[in-house]
Amino acid sequence: MHAAVLHKFGSPPRYEQFEDPVAHEGEALITVLAASLKWIDKGMASGGHYASHRELPVICGVDGVGTLETGERVLFGGCRKPFGAMAEKTVAPRVFCFPVPDGLDDATAAAIPNPAGSSWLPLKWRAKLQPGETVLVLGATGAAGKLAVQIAKLLGAGRVIAAGRNPQALEVTRLLGADTTIQLEQPQENLVDAFAAAAKDGIDIVLDYLWGAPTEALIEALTGHDLMAESRTTRLIEIGAMAGPTIALPGAALRSSGLEIYGAGGGSVPMTAIIAAVPQILEHAARGDLKLETKKVPLAEVEIAWNQKEDRRVVFVP
Repeated sequence: MHAAVLHKFGSPPRYEQFEDPVAHEGEALITVLAASLKWIDKGMASGGHYASHRELPVICGVDGVGTLETGERVLFGGCRKPFGAMAEKTVAPRVFCFPVPDGLDDATAAAIPNPAGSSWLPLKWRAKLQPGETVLVLGATGAAGKLAVQIAKLLGAGRVIAAGRNPQALEVTRLLGADTTIQLEQPQENLVDAFAAAAKDGIDIVLDYLWGAPTEALIEALTGHDLMAESRTTRLIEIGAMAGPTIALPGAALRSSGLEIYGAGGGSVPMTAIIAAVPQILEHAARGDLKLETKKVPLAEVEIAWNQKEDRRVVFVP
């Protein structure tokens, strides 16, 4: 079969022949229909992600959409290495195969679950969003951030603040449900003031896709300066590190505020929560509650498309 095969960390995978998979007990043999290109795929292929592949060569792609031998169309994940989603065929645990609703096309079904889960799970499981709470999406202009805005509203947030660099994409977040936007491309002092102004009425949850300098500015804005002030809890969920892998965290920020910092990602979220979330995400996508622009690309062009900048979510089709 043909597949996107990674031979060297930091280089794009190559479209080439690979051995056909054979399903073991408890696994499903899947004919792949579509597999999206996500940041986690790139991170694992770079060798710098905490879940990066240990042995090469390996086929890229953590999840996708395909058909079982019965003909049933499913979203699948957790492929047994060295197999992956970016191939003509793959194998995955049957427990990680989820029926795709009839009204949902292959490209959308393949593209939405991973980025949607990056906010759905933190909001439902980690932060335990309560109706009417205020959610700040830090890094709202990417695919995952735009979905986070939609999901926060869908799950009952009263106010959603979208923060990002791309001014055109920030305007789009308003159409998707954001009540307020914050432009990150401004001097640090001004950004701190903008976060402080947004926090006057309280920020209950922060979905942080950026980390680095933007998060430091937010924490500075939340840091108290009054020993007698009544604190309000802010649950900051670290999801990604697009702006930098580390932050400087002053002890005063924790002593003077109600700031709580958590993480959400593979390895920190129970598998039972993930399994429960995926069918709900697919159903909402099928109903049109969640929107994500996609671009179909032949899998044969994976090496060219891997590092190209694209506003739409790239979906490889074998």
